[in-house]
Amino acid sequence: MKILLCGDINSGKSTLIEKLVADMGEKARGYITVRMPEGSDGKSYVYLYNIANPPENIEDAQVIMSISDAIVERHPEYMDSLAAEYLRDIPEGSLVVMDEIGTLESAAPVFQREVMRILSGNYRVFASVKAQNTEFLRAVRRHPDCELYIITPENRNDLYVQLRAEYNI
Repeated sequence: MKILLCGDINSGKSTLIEKLVADMGEKARGYITVRMPEGSDGKSYVYLYNIANPPENIEDAQVIMSISDAIVERHPEYMDSLAAEYLRDIPEGSLVVMDEIGTLESAAPVFQREVMRILSGNYRVFASVKAQNTEFLRAVRRHPDCELYIITPENRNDLYVQLRAEYNI
């Protein structure tokens, strides 16, 4: 079972992954990214953390991107270091979460190799994948060992029921 969810922002990708992982009742490995609403400084921050060892406060996680009206500051080096590290040394057969795989990763070749290794290996995977058109994202979405599902606000509840039934979750 390697499930890729592709959809727009706020379509429910992360929420669906959270629900399915909770339903499975086992410890997941991998990483989570979280975008927080704009703060008093006029910026929105995207944080990265290890799903197996989440921080008590999101502000204790690593900032991988800051977004304001004027500028987007990206840190792909954290995908190559931290996110890639979170995907290493995972025992075969483990449940792996990659939330999310996006455009920042186009500048992170070490991370890309780890993602493709996980997708090709003996793992159970839930991943959210951006719909943008980069070479890496196309390769992920077309991976022959994965099932790609398009999620929308309209179909997300039905998709939850469908995936639980299809994969005996």
